[in-house]
Amino acid sequence: MKKRLLAMILGTVMLLGLLAGCGGKGDGEDANVDAPGSSPSTAPGDSAGQVIRVWIPPYAKSDAELTDQMFWDQQFDAFEAENNCTVEVTILPWDGYKQKVTTGLISDQGPDVVYIDTPYDLVESGAFEPLDSYFTAEETENYLYWDLGQILGKQYVAPMLVGNASVMYCNMDILKQAGFDRPPETWDELVEYCLAIKEKVPGVDPFLQNWGGTGKGVLMVSFLPYYWQTGESFLDAEGKPSINNAGGLKTVEFLKSLMDKGIFDDTITATENPKDLFQEGKLAMYVGDTGSAKKNTAAGINWSVIPALSGPTGIQATWIAADSLAIASNSKNKELAVEAMKYMLSAPVMDAFHEQMYAMCPITKDAKFYDDERFQSMYMDQADIFHNWPSYANSDAFYDYLLKNIQSMYMGDLTPQQVLDDTMKQYEDFVN
Repeated sequence: MKKRLLAMILGTVMLLGLLAGCGGKGDGEDANVDAPGSSPSTAPGDSAGQVIRVWIPPYAKSDAELTDQMFWDQQFDAFEAENNCTVEVTILPWDGYKQKVTTGLISDQGPDVVYIDTPYDLVESGAFEPLDSYFTAEETENYLYWDLGQILGKQYVAPMLVGNASVMYCNMDILKQAGFDRPPETWDELVEYCLAIKEKVPGVDPFLQNWGGTGKGVLMVSFLPYYWQTGESFLDAEGKPSINNAGGLKTVEFLKSLMDKGIFDDTITATENPKDLFQEGKLAMYVGDTGSAKKNTAAGINWSVIPALSGPTGIQATWIAADSLAIASNSKNKELAVEAMKYMLSAPVMDAFHEQMYAMCPITKDAKFYDDERFQSMYMDQADIFHNWPSYANSDAFYDYLLKNIQSMYMGDLTPQQVLDDTMKQYEDFVN
């Protein structure tokens, strides 16, 4: 088994040298234990002398007095004292982060607890310990986004930094000129609003999306929210991507209709940063991440927001970032490592992290909210509408095919059905 694990992880390392690396702090447009919230309990058994290694990337601002190393060392002082152990925190740079982690997981000096943003390949290789048996139902109930850590039917990671959700921003001054006093709430209303703005507010684009960019980040604002709003699952019963269905066709047809109705023009495949036009007052609506809020406000825009439109069957859904913590399957101190993980995710530690290092939404019900108050209800009360990247093999290849095919549709080269057919065939040819 150890040889098999070693071979699979080494294979992953080689693959990572060919594919894009981790996302990290800048993935969004502007790129924020015990029972969580309580003090840590002593880990089962005698923890005296045990060493827990934690690997995590940096989030402190470059000009900040408090470094990531200082922050985590300070936070773990209480945990070390109560558990009579040592926690060694290693801050790894974002550049090549996942490759370093992947290599480290086969080392005797690798991490016990590790921060990870795209865990599927490592889960598949057996590098991570399933968490299901280490958390009680009471504990998991306190987490707002616990289910986002489900991979291959088990809880392999615990969401830690959750946020930068894809939301719809609306310039309320423009909407009021067109006769509307609230953001649109459905696909049909979005079209209605756009046509009215084109008629009544000349010189303003009603709605734009990032269809000129490269990489899967385009899809988290311009495709995935609409697909999930159809109510279809992205993965089939075997855990493979499967969007060539009724929901997938409705999604792509809706996106094409925005061009057919003149809402998008034939330059849409050159559009990369609609938020720039929004901040200039030249765009009524766009989908972007919550990290854009401060700049929208600083630009003097009277903006409002809706977390997600409702699709044809009334379902609200959108994308959210969910970077997580995992326990190495070869950790010699798994129970204590889990306690360290719970401690890191507890309300006091996360509150300190969000206040001093990098503000994102709370991950537990007992934590504080530090983001724009307009997002508080969304993040705290509507956690069920958020979805992270689906976890499956060779996902980057699939997203690359899908993005390029939708761009081809906008250029008149493919029909909506051909987008789905070609994407699935290209992906199947790639994996086979």
